[in-house]
Amino acid sequence: MKVMQVVEMKGRLEEKIRALEKEKSVLMDEVKELREVVELNEKAKVLESEVSKLKAEVKALRDRLPLEFVQEIGEFTSSFLDESEAEDLGEKCSGCEESE
Repeated sequence: MKVMQVVEMKGRLEEKIRALEKEKSVLMDEVKELREVVELNEKAKVLESEVSKLKAEVKALRDRLPLEFVQEIGEFTSSFLDESEAEDLGEKCSGCEESE
């Protein structure tokens, strides 16, 4: 009778160990995913802060320029963006042809 009890105990403990190992694996996967989300969130906050500071610096510098220079810079920036957008579109279209 005692041997049967030991065998049953051993079986229950082995089953408990398998269940705990499975739960541990699931929890470790969840921890990994959550850490990645936290890291990405922190990186996004840092970048938002940097962008905000840069925007404020650009505004402060433009405010220090004479109005005529600000208008010239605005025209240059607009034409520069138009050229960049056209180049981007050209690259996208050539990329579309390659994928087909």
